[in-house]
Amino acid sequence: MDLKLLGLNIKNSRKNIKLTQAQLAEITNLSTVHISHIEGGSVKMSVDTLINICNALNTTPNDILWGQFDTDTYNAGGTGKDLFSENGGYSINAQLSTKAKNMSQSDKRLLLEIAGLLAKRNEYIKKNSNNNDY
Repeated sequence: MDLKLLGLNIKNSRKNIKLTQAQLAEITNLSTVHISHIEGGSVKMSVDTLINICNALNTTPNDILWGQFDTDTYNAGGTGKDLFSENGGYSINAQLSTKAKNMSQSDKRLLLEIAGLLAKRNEYIKKNSNNNDY
């Protein structure tokens, strides 16, 4: 589990609803320092703490674990490199998650079926190809 990613998602959720770390700490009965460490990805948190933070931020654990925010602009330590986009993975997952939230249940089922077909296709290609992209 990527603690920096979890922390970034919590920070973005908090900022999205215009809460300070101190306000989130007060609502969740955690210290401001602990919130800062969670957002910085330097400490693990319990499931109870995650749920408590999600309730305070009016979001779901899924949003925090998978990400609802596009982090392409996040700069890893000033290096100019995007921390989460080695293969575009996180950014794409976040975008899919965001778009799927607004879909009807039938559209979500269709998207899931399409994803399943693409996964089978990729398995087939991987098995029958020497292409290093898979």
